[in-house]
Amino acid sequence: MGAKPIFGKHQLMPGEHRIFTADNFSLGVKRTKEGWLMLLIPGTENEPDYSEGDYFQTGKSNSLHILPALPEKPLVFKGSKLHVSTGQKLTFFLTIPLSVQIYFSKVQQENLLKEYSVTRLSDSWFGEAFSGEPAFALGEDFYMSPEDKKTSSLEAICPVTIYNNSPGVLVVQRLIIRVENMTLYQNEDNIVSSSLLIEYKGKDVISSASYHYSKIFHGEKAEILAKPRNESSKNLLNLNFHFIRNIYKHEL
Repeated sequence: MGAKPIFGKHQLMPGEHRIFTADNFSLGVKRTKEGWLMLLIPGTENEPDYSEGDYFQTGKSNSLHILPALPEKPLVFKGSKLHVSTGQKLTFFLTIPLSVQIYFSKVQQENLLKEYSVTRLSDSWFGEAFSGEPAFALGEDFYMSPEDKKTSSLEAICPVTIYNNSPGVLVVQRLIIRVENMTLYQNEDNIVSSSLLIEYKGKDVISSASYHYSKIFHGEKAEILAKPRNESSKNLLNLNFHFIRNIYKHEL
């Protein structure tokens, strides 16, 4: 059985099995009468032994949805090489590794069978020792254009814009990316996350952070691949304020 494109809705009848692959990630799936057998496999040359896989009892639906997902914790980007002068707006791009989520029947939280983290990210901490929060380390690589780095089918481009509305030069240093508030879009051959817009107003002034759809980054009619993990606007507002306070504790 040959490898199939991984993302989207798939129909498998009882007894049917397939291999779904993206880059170096391959997942074997077999439909049973009322459930699914799944296992990660090292390649697609040989038929997998489904007796070694995980079994999920789900009932009679033959539909399976395989979707990309952003990491389950915020990401910390070390941006100490970035400086923004007063009144200037800086746009740059980050590359975020994606996870793979498997749903049966419908894409809703109670139907999530499994989430696979394709790239292992290092644990990190953001903020002060006693008032911070756990996160993943994203590293320090950034790009001034999305064309500067070719992404794989298991990576997302993340546009970030910082507007320095303060009297002095902003040294970004450490920036937290709250990926739980981001949507994933398909723009031609690329997966692009919501764009992050930050307005910095000074060390002792509340600044703002928001997540947006943009025709510039996402195209005229971008397809939504995955909605945010956190869709509560009330929580989003609170998180943004906490996020801003923590970011600028590290500024020079």
